[in-house]
Amino acid sequence: MKISFVDIQNFRKLKRCRVDFSEEQTLLVGANNSGKTSATDALICFLDKGKKITSTDFTLCNWIFLNRFAQSWMNEDTSA
Repeated sequence: MKISFVDIQNFRKLKRCRVDFSEEQTLLVGANNSGKTSATDALICFLDKGKKITSTDFTLCNWIFLNRFAQSWMNEDTSA
């Protein structure tokens, strides 16, 4: 199997990012705090079945939605 690209969405500091892989090797180059480690960790989460995604892996701008979802889930659970 060959992975030609990854499309990362809402993972840590990466709201949306596409990484295209070359035939030989791919380098991630960027300024400090630009998302290189986030992109690498997202790929590790995908490839390593033992690696778990945690709440800190979600993009900060999604926390309002996540909190609403969690609240509705908790309200549903208490009404059962």
